[in-house]
Amino acid sequence: MSLMQSSLGFGVLACCACGVHAQTLSYSNTLGTPGFNGSYVAAFVVHDDGTGESLYATGSFQAAGVAGGGLIARWDGSSWQSVGGGLQNQYSSTLASFQGDLIVGGYFDTAGGVSGSAKLARWDGTNWNSMNAQSEIFLNSIWDLEVHDDGTGEQLYIAGNYGDLAGDPALDHIARWDGANYSAVGGTIGGAGIPLIVLDIHSTDLGGGPTLYAAGRFLTIGGTAALNIGAWDGAGWNALGLGLTRTSGIAQVFHMTTFDDGNGPALYVGGSFNLAGGQPVANVAKWDGTSWSAVGDGFDSAVQELIVFDDGSGDALYALGNFSNSGATPAAHIAKWNGTSWEAVGSGTDANLFGAIVYDIGEGESLIIGGSITQADCTMSNRVASINARSCVPDFVTDGVLNFFDVQSFLGAFVGQCHSADLVDDDTWDFFDVQAFLSAFSSGCP
Repeated sequence: MSLMQSSLGFGVLACCACGVHAQTLSYSNTLGTPGFNGSYVAAFVVHDDGTGESLYATGSFQAAGVAGGGLIARWDGSSWQSVGGGLQNQYSSTLASFQGDLIVGGYFDTAGGVSGSAKLARWDGTNWNSMNAQSEIFLNSIWDLEVHDDGTGEQLYIAGNYGDLAGDPALDHIARWDGANYSAVGGTIGGAGIPLIVLDIHSTDLGGGPTLYAAGRFLTIGGTAALNIGAWDGAGWNALGLGLTRTSGIAQVFHMTTFDDGNGPALYVGGSFNLAGGQPVANVAKWDGTSWSAVGDGFDSAVQELIVFDDGSGDALYALGNFSNSGATPAAHIAKWNGTSWEAVGSGTDANLFGAIVYDIGEGESLIIGGSITQADCTMSNRVASINARSCVPDFVTDGVLNFFDVQSFLGAFVGQCHSADLVDDDTWDFFDVQAFLSAFSSGCP
């Protein structure tokens, strides 16, 4: 059964005279029942292995009821399936589609049992292959992969906590692969007393040409002083002002994305930090190409992912992570930026979120979220769920049919005081919500 709609206050519903809000977001647990057993989902990618586009997920899990579905799985349109016997031991952190192959990186012993495939491997649609990363070293781990063209052609950029990639002592923490060979990217990172790591890389153009941004935990990159974030212009690394720091402890950046709030594209950055360019922020900040600024009240704990999703009212920025609040506003692990402040997305989730992607699994364009969750907006969903826009509310099980199961689902949400059943959006669950549901249901509003 799909998760119930969550009214988010987008105005009074004209359709069907429902008396509820015109634009709602619906959580669905299609991907999460039975979903995954284990710790968490870390990342997603959409990849075509030659048989058509599919959604792939990776992390630390076992696909429920699927032999060999460890740490990586493919959604076939109705269930999660194994990818070549899966990955063996520990966890995986990142996926990328490059030169027709699926690339996976993390902290695993082998991919499908193939020799030499530790930490970094390539799936050609039929078999797993070694990428000659020579990363069996215990401390090595891969945290992010990004395809970027710095003017010399598309290459796969590889970020993480590793040394001597492919046996080359010059390649550590960040490198690139052209499909055959590895090479350095303007030097490496440094910083005395800092547990060095590149956690995220992001390719974008803020108006000055394609640029690769690298972030994580470091004080220098390529010999340039840059506090936890730097920009590669194809010739050298550059600092972003005074960078991202903490007043005490070690700052770290987990994720970056590009979003245009109407003032031009800008880089939005999430992590664990409370200063951006020396100015107070709370785990999220905006770089406009020249200076840093806060994004509302930010959050009370780490932001793990930032993503742009059109929820039916235009592109909006969503944040996911470890947090519970934005200032005085409750927001359980997921929030939407409305241009002025962060607002909750229904009842949110019961545990941390780490990754997201926008994709249509057959329920319309959806924001797919992954993490340690077992519940999303009051309904069970194991490690993964999706959110999509709806124009009306009575189809609570999101199957396109209005029947007893929708009534049953609504009543369950109402008794549980789930946000999805607060149809008049007044933070109470009373006769008016029931009246709104019955009015919409009887009118046949889908």
